[in-house]
Amino acid sequence: MDVVRTVIAVSQGARTFQQIANSIGKVERQGRYYRKAAEIVGMIVTPNRNQSTLTPLGQNFVQNNPTLANPALLQGVLNSRIFQRIIPYLESKGNAGVSRQEFETFLNNTADLGAATMAPRRISTVISWLVDLGIIIVQNSRYILSTQTINQRVQNIGFDNPDEPLLPNPNDLNEYTIVQQRSAAAQETIVTYRNNAAVERADNSHRDLVNLTSERIRNAGALPKFNQLIDLATHIGNTDYIFEMKSTTANNEKSQIRAGLSQLYEYRYLQNKPQARLVLVIENPLSQNESWRQDYLEQDRDVYLVWDGNNQLYGNDRTRNDLNFLGLIP
Repeated sequence: MDVVRTVIAVSQGARTFQQIANSIGKVERQGRYYRKAAEIVGMIVTPNRNQSTLTPLGQNFVQNNPTLANPALLQGVLNSRIFQRIIPYLESKGNAGVSRQEFETFLNNTADLGAATMAPRRISTVISWLVDLGIIIVQNSRYILSTQTINQRVQNIGFDNPDEPLLPNPNDLNEYTIVQQRSAAAQETIVTYRNNAAVERADNSHRDLVNLTSERIRNAGALPKFNQLIDLATHIGNTDYIFEMKSTTANNEKSQIRAGLSQLYEYRYLQNKPQARLVLVIENPLSQNESWRQDYLEQDRDVYLVWDGNNQLYGNDRTRNDLNFLGLIP
């Protein structure tokens, strides 16, 4: 894969696109092309004109088996906006997959690559990346997403931009615009949530809740996703789910539950997913004084409550039935 060779070339001292082209045995035009491709997947940067260097992700890739099997390469691909739009699109098509024409139409309508349409050669490059990395398989001339490959190599798919839909409806291209408009209007609130989320995610208990839930989602054959605000989101069957994790103690459970409730509603609005199921996952069972909140959350607010107990997830009868993929315990 020439993008891999480009990253290795930069690690070995190639800085200009001319040097890159010479190192990988290509003409200068192709040196520019593959440098840009390596930039798209976050492996190199060119902060000064025609002087490229490795990013931390690129350094990690080169130092740890720089091949297609390296999870760092897949992570770089999945961090790229174009692939973050492709993955949910293919995910929504399930085992039926899409034809080449359907794929091209989707890319031309949604890919943000600085041009109105993608040239067929660039589309072929994108498809070849997906095939080479095992992200898609080709059956009967149709492209099918391999969630198994992704889940084997990365724990969660991170979206860098909170204005990017985590759970888009690929048949409604206007949804991308709606999410971006809502995020722009709520920018001040988003900054606050983003800063708070960064603090929470540094907490071991919070990470444990995310990891435990993410594992259950992957075991169900679905893809766990997150962004700077939302702890986890996924699409299973025909249903979207948004999760908020909260570390709780006897002293803060009231404030944490209130915060989690409001965040879930606002995240669902910002993501334009009015039918998404909302799930609040807390660190400990509710105390006796706060036990009434379970009925409030589930019966009045229609928010599922899940709690941890020694690395096991618990929920009531309705929650266990509706979220059976989580393997909840009574």
